[in-house]
Amino acid sequence: MRARPARSIPTGWCSWYYYYRDVKARDIQDNLATAAQTELPLEYILIDDGYQPAIGDWLSANEKKFPQGMRTMAEEILTAGYRPGIWTAPFGISSKSRLYADHPEWVMRDEQGDPIVAWQHWGVDVYALDLSHPEVQEWLGDTFRTLREWGYELFKVDFLYAGALAGRRHNPRVTRAQAMRRGLEIIRAAIGEEAFLLGCGAPLGPSVGLVDGMRIGPDVAVHWHPFWADLAFPAAANALRNAIARYFTHRRWWINDPDCVLVRQKGDHSALTLSEMRTLATVVGLCGGTVLSGDNLPTLADHRLKYLARLLPPYGVAARPLDLFENELPRLLALPVETDFGQWLMLAAINWGERMTATTLNLSEIAGEGPYHVFDFWGERYLGLVRGRFRIERHLPHATRLLLLKKPSNHPDLLASTFHLTGGAVEVKALQFDGQRLTLEMEKAGTQYGKLFFLVPEPYEVVSVRFNGRRRGWQRVIEGVIWIGFHLLGEARVEIDFRGK
Repeated sequence: MRARPARSIPTGWCSWYYYYRDVKARDIQDNLATAAQTELPLEYILIDDGYQPAIGDWLSANEKKFPQGMRTMAEEILTAGYRPGIWTAPFGISSKSRLYADHPEWVMRDEQGDPIVAWQHWGVDVYALDLSHPEVQEWLGDTFRTLREWGYELFKVDFLYAGALAGRRHNPRVTRAQAMRRGLEIIRAAIGEEAFLLGCGAPLGPSVGLVDGMRIGPDVAVHWHPFWADLAFPAAANALRNAIARYFTHRRWWINDPDCVLVRQKGDHSALTLSEMRTLATVVGLCGGTVLSGDNLPTLADHRLKYLARLLPPYGVAARPLDLFENELPRLLALPVETDFGQWLMLAAINWGERMTATTLNLSEIAGEGPYHVFDFWGERYLGLVRGRFRIERHLPHATRLLLLKKPSNHPDLLASTFHLTGGAVEVKALQFDGQRLTLEMEKAGTQYGKLFFLVPEPYEVVSVRFNGRRRGWQRVIEGVIWIGFHLLGEARVEIDFRGK
């Protein structure tokens, strides 16, 4: 089916999970300005649902919220140095839309001749478009060609299942899957090969080969549990369980989209606890796919912004759930990391339960015979040299402990970097030890504070540390482990001189 997995992985900001349908042009502009100030490596600015007067009227704008129109909005995003993205639900047509008023014959109907309701959008019936109808196909192509001409480069197409619903079609010989796929083929042809097409709310199989990225679960939300027992209902836990289970589709069928990461504090339009936010950030980062911020960047405190920064840029490799066929909710995610200068394992242990528990990990079964240096990534703590079993004593509800496991070395070595979720695979570009000096080179877009932890086995001891040519102090954790902290401004060089005891 000519899957499209070999694309760059989008990063960016999305308006939906803070503003929802109340988003205004001013909100986009405020977040644009803050994104530029933070210097985070975000690529796209995605305007989600709320800009349009009604589902189906995509080339119009709500004049009260976007008085300048959507072409001008795209131009503003481009001028600010970002790539514009836009949300549509192209296979639906609102009963209140101008499009339906003009073309009621374009919708699918049941045996009684009534329109097929695909979903309710904020209380308004949305009908399923008949994608076998030649006029619908022409309109669909014209719409997306226009949006592309306006400057939009990422297209999030939602509620795609509407095109595959059962009903009477203009062409009765077209199957449900064929109809939906034909709609996607028209959109792909209209936007061109270079634009990024992100599927959402879609039957997965018929989308292969046409979308560049795919939402692989239901909507994330600012609450952990769904409001009622429905695995498809928006909730952080629901989004994560699906993202974990569909890890294998990443870079085989498309780029996986686990949905937005939300790192804002509880109370700022969010009910997620610190533990729940960390679990969300961890799983999104370990998915290896898209990283889209769903927060209001101007209200995001620095101590929360760091969680977003540590997911950027995406590593690109999906972690594997080790117990996918043992537990309804997999508890262990493993991401082997291999670089030119070393290898280690990122291991996430998740407590899905409602109570604090103790979690025992058999490191020999998970990673092979040890021992292993164990480092707590989010806690920024060295936990010791462990052989065999490792026990997390106070594993909080909905909390994830992200551990870095690395085998001992007989010479000074990097243990972990806190600048990226992978512990150093993204931002550390080179590491060399010549017998007396350890030299480390880093590169990461933007500005952020972080720490480097180093192993100093016997008989070595630190003589001096230099950061970008200047002497720098260091902190001793325990015998054999030190750390240094600094602000990384794009690039850095760290040199540590040693002598034998």
